Amino acid sequence: MEIDKVNIFEVAERAGVSKSTVSRALNNHYGVSQKSKEKVWKAIEDLKYRPNLFARYLRTNASKRIGLLFSSKMSDSSILQQINIGKLGGIMNKAKELGFDITIFTEDLSDPSGLNEVIQEKGLSGILLLNPVVKKVLHTLESYGIPHVLINWSVPGHEHQCFVKTDWAKATIIALDYLLDKGYTDIGVITWGEDELSKERVIQSTFANYMKNKGLPYENHVWNTKLKIPKEAVVDYLEKSKKRAYLSFSYFTSMHILNYCREKNISIPADVALLSNDYFEFFEYLHPKLTALKQPSEKMGELALEKLIRKMDGEQNVESELVAPDLILGDSC
Repeated sequence: MEIDKVNIFEVAERAGVSKSTVSRALNNHYGVSQKSKEKVWKAIEDLKYRPNLFARYLRTNASKRIGLLFSSKMSDSSILQQINIGKLGGIMNKAKELGFDITIFTEDLSDPSGLNEVIQEKGLSGILLLNPVVKKVLHTLESYGIPHVLINWSVPGHEHQCFVKTDWAKATIIALDYLLDKGYTDIGVITWGEDELSKERVIQSTFANYMKNKGLPYENHVWNTKLKIPKEAVVDYLEKSKKRAYLSFSYFTSMHILNYCREKNISIPADVALLSNDYFEFFEYLHPKLTALKQPSEKMGELALEKLIRKMDGEQNVESELVAPDLILGDSC
């Protein structure tokens, strides 16, 4: 809509709404009631403004452009991780199927106060967040009524979020079912990032309940560490724990275990069994080939886009969803 800044104020005053409401109404954005839109267009007609063809299109057609938001402080290597590539593939395929356009953009999210203006300038009707951001970003999106969905992360206890992510409880059960079926009962679990203060220590609690119900040892069998743990720390852990089998939720740690066993002439799986999380294609070329859980990244991308579109269409209370991983069989257990 070709209205200069002074005239936007005139339209806002005539309609009895704010300037930002006028801007959002002209661009058919979220968070503007039908009544407010009618007031804005009635004011425009009363003031004899003529909308251009593009504005007429926006008035009668919802924007089909969706944004994929990354923090500008993220490294390119993080954006290009295989798990994110999988999410992007699922999003792109589903967007093509449903006739939506995808815009990938980065912003400095340490100060999200200008995020609404950026999103409006880009003509985006909704946002997908592929990586964790500070809560302030979510609060900003919520305050402006911007539909958004989180992919493979969430904020414990946050009331208004909608997410699609891996079902870590189901992942743990799938892995343990397989290990027990193979005869392994002395199992060490290596996980990361499950904060002591978190209400969602999913992997640790699921493991404890599972083993307890089976009458198997579980106390002090979980090592909650960091994602990228030094080799020396892993070696120290292995030499102290001496478990028959390991369920590792960090492929960095899995690589350290493989190297340690190779250096010490420990046979996998004859002496030590290993089941890893985050299956990657290069696992096919390892010796032994790792048995691993594969996160459903493409499916998560597809589901997240579908949920976002439902939110953009005005559907209330779109529910979050957990997706179980697949088990890719190898030779390590």
